[in-house]
Formats: sequence, structure tokens, C-alpha cells
Amino acid sequence: MKKYLKQKSLLKLLTLPFIMFGSTVNAQEHAPDFTRIQPDTFGGNMALSNAWGDYDNDGDLDLVISFKTGDIRLYNNELGGFTNVGPVLGLPTGGKETRSIAWGDYNGDGYLDLYIGSNRNGNALYRNDKSQGFTEVSKELGVDIPHVSTRQISWIDYDNNGTLDLFVADRVGANYLFSNEDGKFIDVSQKTGLDDPRATVGACWFDYNQDGLLDLFLTNQGEGKDALYKNNGGTFTDVAAELNMEGGPRTRMEGGVDCTVGDFNNDGNLDLFVATYGINKLYKNNGNGTFDEVSSEMGISGDDHMVGASWGDYDNDGLLDLFVAGYHNNDGVRSPYDRLFHNEGDSFKEIDTHNTPLSGADHGVQWADYDNDGDLDISLTEGYNIAGRHPVVRNNLSEQDRNKSLQVIVSDKNGVLNRAGSEVRIYNAAGDLLGLRLVSTGDGYNSQSNQPVHFALPSKDHVDVEVTFLTANGRKIQKINNVKPSDFIGKSILIKQE
Repeated sequence: MKKYLKQKSLLKLLTLPFIMFGSTVNAQEHAPDFTRIQPDTFGGNMALSNAWGDYDNDGDLDLVISFKTGDIRLYNNELGGFTNVGPVLGLPTGGKETRSIAWGDYNGDGYLDLYIGSNRNGNALYRNDKSQGFTEVSKELGVDIPHVSTRQISWIDYDNNGTLDLFVADRVGANYLFSNEDGKFIDVSQKTGLDDPRATVGACWFDYNQDGLLDLFLTNQGEGKDALYKNNGGTFTDVAAELNMEGGPRTRMEGGVDCTVGDFNNDGNLDLFVATYGINKLYKNNGNGTFDEVSSEMGISGDDHMVGASWGDYDNDGLLDLFVAGYHNNDGVRSPYDRLFHNEGDSFKEIDTHNTPLSGADHGVQWADYDNDGDLDISLTEGYNIAGRHPVVRNNLSEQDRNKSLQVIVSDKNGVLNRAGSEVRIYNAAGDLLGLRLVSTGDGYNSQSNQPVHFALPSKDHVDVEVTFLTANGRKIQKINNVKPSDFIGKSILIKQE
């Protein structure tokens, strides 16, 4: 398989025909500077889900968007410009309403396959035929699920046996977990205890107690409480009540919507943000298997309809910031309402995104460095407004700030890239932790990506990169010392499991 690493030509990027569509006007400190690109290309309305992934293994992140109309647009990224190749490659251009989407190399052939979740009309798995086309194999592999209403999909290895398993959250029935056994999928939902019947719309997998097994947090809508399923090594137990992570009292119109995992305080523990219809929740991981809810303490307030959320260090200061997409509901009329929280270290400061390129999303949001220039760009989707769009927004950080960064690709023993749930830590020469990133298992509501993890660094000095793999023998750590970030400008460092 072609290596994922690819050096970009900065000159070619600078000469691309990007189209400006407004600029950020914000007098606040840390004001973001973003520009929408190709507004005509990304102007289609009723977009619900988005996912970044390199489907053709050329080193560029491509973008797939699903629409309420059933259209699945796959935007091929060629030197930073995007072209929809979905119809040519056999993806649907209409039909059943699609509500979620996710990349995962289920057969381990080195090419990302695509799973698509519908709203009660059956799901679809498309095998990637070495980037030359996509073939639907849903019924053949037993994952079509005719009556499910899917809001979130996770490609994870829940049993650490080296194959990608599939979790499907169901808004109208019990959730599904499929074990990948010899290329076929076996429904183990009841066997494992993950057939939760509540109205699940968000799912995040991470090893919250550091025992070497992926655990599962679920956001549930309505009066149903949220859940945290501890992985016991074959079965799961909901421990949300004992950890005080059920979300608090709720009415029928409230509830959890989305979750996203990130180490916001750089203490080496994975924290959790939950977007809700109601009061949002920020759970700080104490490192001993417990969490504290600190949203008010940290300056994340609000009581509205928040939908998608994703952590990303947009200004490369070494601290994870938080983008939350949502909407106001005024007498039945929905209008997008987005919130950007800048991480100040000891608290978060909300940045006004009104009338900027960062406004207008109400569903999936995904950070990604699509142009490999060292800063995080973002994909937004707008589904409720019929006059909406699904913009890709480029980050305009200075070259000096962009170059103080490092992207890390994690590979398993078989060369499958970006195995979800792996943890990456970076240390300076003195051994101080500079940051922790989770290889994401999906966030942003309806959203997921298969991509490198992004770090901003305080300088261009050498660093040590440490990866924690979750294996059949527990948590296994690999470390590469004396990595020079300037050697990886425009490309990523690849760490393969031994």
C-alpha cells in the first residue's frame, strides 16, 4: 500500500483558485481567521453528516458528506481543491435519508470502506475497491439493519483481537454491536450487553479507566439517561450512575445529543464533552476512574439546542479548543447557532462567530488539516435550513504558527491506519507532557473521521512521541525519541505497531 505520507508543494497550494467568501472580523484576542473555500462546490443544502478520510491513499484527506436527500458526495482532494467523485465511483446520488457516515477498513486491505446510516430505511456498507469504485456489500455481510435510525457509527476493535468491529447507535430501538469474524459480521449486541434500548444518538469510545479496553459513552435523548459502559473484556456494564455521568434531570424535550473526547487540560487523561438539548456537560477525567462535571467552572455555559461538537487546537497554542454546532428553536423556526470556546488554560472564553465563516452549522462538524499546512481547518454541515450549505473553511494561521506542529499517523501491525482508540502523547526533551490526543472513534454528531492526530508545539525543538496501543495483552507503549518537527512539515510521522 502506498505510504500515507506525502510532501506538499507550498507553491502549488498558494496558486490554487480558492474563492474568498467573507473573512472573520473579531476584535477579541485569539480571534480566528478562517476563509470559506469553493462556496459553489460546498453550497448544497440539507447536509447532515461529514467524515474525512484518505480513500485513495494519495496522502490527502478527502471528504464525504451525506444528505437528507440520500445523496452521498465524495469530494476528492487534489492539491487542496475538491471535486465530487461520488457518482463516478458508484455512491448513491439520492434515495433514502442518510443520517450518519463513517470510514473504516473492515477487511484490512489498506483502503477505507464506507458505512452509511439511514433514517429507518436500512443501512449500507460500501466496500472500497482500491479507490476505483465502491460496491455495496451490506446484506452479504449482514449489516444492512432494515429498520434502524442511525445517528452515530463507530469502527472500533472492542475485543482487541486485531479486526475492526462495528457499533451502530439506534435512535428508535436497541443499539447494535457487530463482531468482525473472518470478514463477516456477527451481531453480539445482546451477548455483550450493549443492546441499550434508549434513544441513542451519540457514541464515544475511549479507555476511560486505562485498563486496556475500550469503554463506551452514549448520549441518549429525551428522558433517558446517558450511559457509560465499562468494558469488562467481553461484556459491558453501565457505570454512569455511580460516576454521576447520567446527565442530570431531563424533560422529554431534552437529553444528550453528541459527545467528543479530548485532553483539554493536558494532564494526560481523556476528558469528555457532551452537547445536549439543555445544559451542556464537561467531564474532567481525574485519572483514577472518576470524573468531575466542570462546565460552569470552566466557562462553558448555555441552555439551548447543541448538536455537534469537536475538539481542535485551531490557533496552535497547545491547548484544545471546542467547536459546538447547534440551533435556536423560536416557535418552531430553527436557525443555526454555533459556539467556539477558546481554551485559556484555566477556563474557556467564548469567541463570537456570528457573521463569520464559522457560523451556520447545525449538524456534523469535523476538524482536519486538509491542506497539510500545519493548522486545523474545519468542515461544517447545515441540515435544518433548506437554504443551507456544507462549507469547508480554511484556517489562515501564519506560517510561523503553522510550522510549530506535528501530525501523527498510527498504524496497527497489518498497516491499517488510524486505529480508533489509540492514544498519542508528546513530550519535550525534559520529559514534560505537551499533549495527549485520541485517535478518534467519532464525534461531531452524525460525524466521524479517519485521519492523523494533530499537535501544536511550543517550539521547533525535538520531541518524543509516544503511542499507546490497546492489545490483547493490555496497554502497550511504543516511543520514538528525538523527533524533529521540522522534518515533517507538510507530512505526518507514521508509527506502526510492533
